[in-house]
Amino acid sequence: MSRTTSWYANDGQGNGYFAPGWDSERIARRTGVFVWIGLVMAVLIIIGGSVLFFSQYSEQRAYDRLKTEGIQTTGTVTDIQVEHSTYRGREGRRSYTTITSATVHYAVDGQEYSSPIEDRRSGFRKFTETSYVRSPQNYPDPSWAEGQSVSILADRENPRDVVLHKPYLERDTGKMPVGGWIAIIATGALLIIPALFIRAGIMNMRKAREL
Repeated sequence: MSRTTSWYANDGQGNGYFAPGWDSERIARRTGVFVWIGLVMAVLIIIGGSVLFFSQYSEQRAYDRLKTEGIQTTGTVTDIQVEHSTYRGREGRRSYTTITSATVHYAVDGQEYSSPIEDRRSGFRKFTETSYVRSPQNYPDPSWAEGQSVSILADRENPRDVVLHKPYLERDTGKMPVGGWIAIIATGALLIIPALFIRAGIMNMRKAREL
């Protein structure tokens, strides 16, 4: 403790003493801040992991429900709008994202419907001084073309409630989605960091109270 703080010092002969205004309990409270930092970090990580898990789980369950109870049909894509964005990360890598919004037109029991759909595609490219970072060829292609046919699942009772047929959703039908497992594993791995903070705080508090 005497090597890391000015709250408790050593006279050079092996005798420790408290700085003016300090005692073991006050030092314990101060060093125990690592416990609170760790707890806050853990709560934030758990919240973030839970949001990711339930988003993946809810998407899969919605797909499973419509696959079992809904109507599979084919729609036509119109009114396509494309939005691009970039993000420069570490080591010169830049993320390029294409968000495609559109309207899909389809028929259920002989009645025509339309519903908005959206998809996001991202990719990474190595950034160099000579590259055109906002050049269109750097972005993923739009998800659909005007007039393209797509397979969809529509709710029987509310035909405007639709989901697109996607290979990864089809792969995980009836089981825990891979994205859900990734969220659980990532959350568990990240919780190691706050656990280290909490452990350090508890050890410091114990050492302080032993002074």
